[in-house]
Amino acid sequence: MEKMKKNKNLSPEQAKVLEEEQQLLLLVKQGLLMLAAEDKERNISNLHLDNIIELRDSLTDTLPEDVPAVMAQMERMVLLHSQQDSHNAAFGFNQDVPYFAHIRLRENKRERNLLIGNQNCFSTHLPCPIVDWKNAPISQIFYRYHEGDEYVEDIGESELEGELITRRMLLIENGILMRINWPGGVLEDLSTEPTKHNKWHLVSHKTPQLETGQDKTLDEVQPPDKYTSSNGKTTDLNFSGYRVDKHLRQITALVDPEQFEVITHSEYGIVLIQGGAGSGKTTVALHRLAYLMSKKPQYFKPKTVLPIVFGPALANYMSRVLPALGVHGARPRTYHKWLSGLRIRMLPELPVQYAENTPMDVIELKRHPLWLKYYREEIQNRTTKFRELFEDKLAKVEGLEILLKAWDAMSDTALIPRLQNLAGWSKGEETIQGVPQLSSARMEKQLQNALEQAFPELMESPHLLTTQIWNDCLVNRELLFETVERLAPGEFNESQLTGVWSWAVRQYQKRQESKEIVESDLVSLTEQTEDFFNEDLNFTDEKSSLDEEDDTLLLLLYQLLLGPLNRKNGKPLQYTHLMLDEAQDFGSLEFQLLVSLTPENLPSVTLAGDLDQRIMVGRKHETWEESLGHLTLPDGSKPDVTALAPLKIGYRSTHEIMTVAKKVIGEHSVNTVWYSTRHGAPVDVFRFKERGAMVAFLADTLKDLSIREPLASVAVLTRTQESAEKLFDGLQRTDLSQLRLIRDQEFTFTPGIEVTDITQTKGLEFDSVIIADADASTYGPDIRSRQLLYVGVTRAAHQLWLLHCGNPSSLITGILDK
Repeated sequence: MEKMKKNKNLSPEQAKVLEEEQQLLLLVKQGLLMLAAEDKERNISNLHLDNIIELRDSLTDTLPEDVPAVMAQMERMVLLHSQQDSHNAAFGFNQDVPYFAHIRLRENKRERNLLIGNQNCFSTHLPCPIVDWKNAPISQIFYRYHEGDEYVEDIGESELEGELITRRMLLIENGILMRINWPGGVLEDLSTEPTKHNKWHLVSHKTPQLETGQDKTLDEVQPPDKYTSSNGKTTDLNFSGYRVDKHLRQITALVDPEQFEVITHSEYGIVLIQGGAGSGKTTVALHRLAYLMSKKPQYFKPKTVLPIVFGPALANYMSRVLPALGVHGARPRTYHKWLSGLRIRMLPELPVQYAENTPMDVIELKRHPLWLKYYREEIQNRTTKFRELFEDKLAKVEGLEILLKAWDAMSDTALIPRLQNLAGWSKGEETIQGVPQLSSARMEKQLQNALEQAFPELMESPHLLTTQIWNDCLVNRELLFETVERLAPGEFNESQLTGVWSWAVRQYQKRQESKEIVESDLVSLTEQTEDFFNEDLNFTDEKSSLDEEDDTLLLLLYQLLLGPLNRKNGKPLQYTHLMLDEAQDFGSLEFQLLVSLTPENLPSVTLAGDLDQRIMVGRKHETWEESLGHLTLPDGSKPDVTALAPLKIGYRSTHEIMTVAKKVIGEHSVNTVWYSTRHGAPVDVFRFKERGAMVAFLADTLKDLSIREPLASVAVLTRTQESAEKLFDGLQRTDLSQLRLIRDQEFTFTPGIEVTDITQTKGLEFDSVIIADADASTYGPDIRSRQLLYVGVTRAAHQLWLLHCGNPSSLITGILDK
């Protein structure tokens, strides 16, 4: 075959590399076509097979510009004269992107070539084998070594030893070579016409590098000069410089006047701290906690203040940071773990396991504030019915008038202790202010009988009424539909409510089978569900479980029925100050429960959150007003809620990263004013045709970074945990050091590379962040995709890379691909 046309823009070495790869690709394409024709031989006549072979042989005398046409003719002949079988292995091979890397090995003075692709293909028609990067053991050499390295690898039962003399990454699109990346630089075809591909240039002399900013000095930081706040005050953004670390910063060294006002705001009431990602919300909230404890140490004691954070990683880390702020003995907790412990202690009969696949409609309904009103109504109805019971059953017994007076005198007492106190008063064991003791022994006995019939668990297990009321409205279909339509009209359709009811019945059945349900539940619920259980709901392999959302519902209801929650020592559980981080992912029910655990009518709560970072499913509120508007104090009044002016300066991310974050969140952002303090490296977007090529790229850049900056922290993020696990499995083949897969917030806060899904990283930051799945199929234009990607992007302090296979997400269009 004639030599490929020379390219005047390349040096002799570069032209040699280009020609070698073009020739190799041509031979591979010929081989794959012949393999396809041979595989279809039973459906192709000898004449047609001879014609295909003749065309292949003619390529040796074909002009370079005519080669694509001859190849196309061969392909048409194979397809035309064979029955296309989609399950056939040969034609299942991706001929548009047959491979993405080329290596040459020298072993025992013998050289051999290998191509790395997404499938194995071994055929004498090919110039060299194509091996699957995921499964072929020999592909480890490509991922673990650089060109010129000597290697020793155990492949199967034998040991391979040799030298990697050539290592090139390739971009092939539609069967055409578009880019070559090797130690000599990056060659790329810059042709703009689709039919012409010969404008090759050296576009880079080096591969991209991650820069964590650890070698930057304060003199290299370039913050905007000033910004003017809404109150007209001008703040100098050069006041603090930037501390290059990834830990909670000492705001006392960075504080501006607006932040100081937040920290020193009135100690009582509910204070809402808002601001964009990296604006210091969590740090300001913690400093506010420290300020309150130092101002009134006898009131805000370590055992009576509670910082609540999103995940265990931040809780563990915060427990080590708080002492530096002068806070000793205060234990940060995660909401779910803390609440789960309370619920299990108060209602031990219920399961301790939680469902992992709770449907979205169930989550949304169980987080809806309608339950606050329903539970209050239901308890009021039961309270009224008990008075009516006394009037009916005890009408002919002496002492009814004084008994009703005693009952009415306890109107501020929760229902169950009210009943217990009435029973004790009738026996002379309790006193009720302003009511004389009961002197009728007959009334005492008749009252005890009436209570025993109406509420047999009153004295021994009164908390079981909580489970019964909670269960009734979820499992009773008619009651559920009527309640939701009345208290949240139009928000849930019939299909959604049917799904919620089915799920509730399914969980009830499992509790019944596990004998973790009590007799009182069986009496009220069995008749409602006995015809519902069928083969579709026979989940014998599942464990009895609750939904995480149930804990909040149960404890709210428990308080309404039995009064304040108690500590293990029997004393009321009460916090003088609560700090809730990532408050945007909580709702009315959680806020009400937290406020109920502060001193009556004198709450002290700090909420820190950013509505742009809402990523937890099942949150229907759009504004803080909606989620906080349902709060009620014990006397029925509304608490004092102060929404402070949003923090407007972002200390974490560079101007370049924040610009991308603003583009991602778009017009949905609540942070209309948000400034960075410094400039940094540009945000880069890298596209790949194959995931294996992306893994190789990541391996090279991360190895380089670990050598240059061994103290760097890098997060490689995906949307789902499943995607993170697949990516981690690929990176493990590369022999990267300090590579960790994070499944459940087990961050170590030490240098290294952590692969996880975005949700795990809320509230954290890293030197560099790589979003590894920024493609259109993963992140659409919907609000949840925007908020998830926004959270991922804003975890980066110094550098951000966006990687995608296939089409890029529309949320990142406009950023130059590489």
